[in-house]
Amino acid sequence: MRFLLPYPPSGWELYNGWGMNRRLSSTYKKWRTDAGYFIKAPAKPIDRPFSIAIALKRQNIRQDIDNRSKAILDCLQHYGVIENDNLCERLTMCWDAGIEADCVVILQVAEEGIAA
Repeated sequence: MRFLLPYPPSGWELYNGWGMNRRLSSTYKKWRTDAGYFIKAPAKPIDRPFSIAIALKRQNIRQDIDNRSKAILDCLQHYGVIENDNLCERLTMCWDAGIEADCVVILQVAEEGIAA
């Protein structure tokens, strides 16, 4: 499966508060809603190990690429593309100025018998 998504928020921007007061931030809620317009979930969520490749257009040189994966994985789970993000066995991320959207996601069921 392939998805073209808006640029995801940083992991630092996903939640407000701590403990019992922890809630989704307005920044993440808006991004997740916007991303939902580009996600067509399969009839049945992926319920077995999968691999995901994420390419992002870097917005500035100071950004860390690893802070963007959580929003994407949680969003795919929220919209029923994957059953649970803990099934992710391989995650590959890169910066790519030449992609057609701010974020390109390629998701596939993991091949059996291949070591991670």
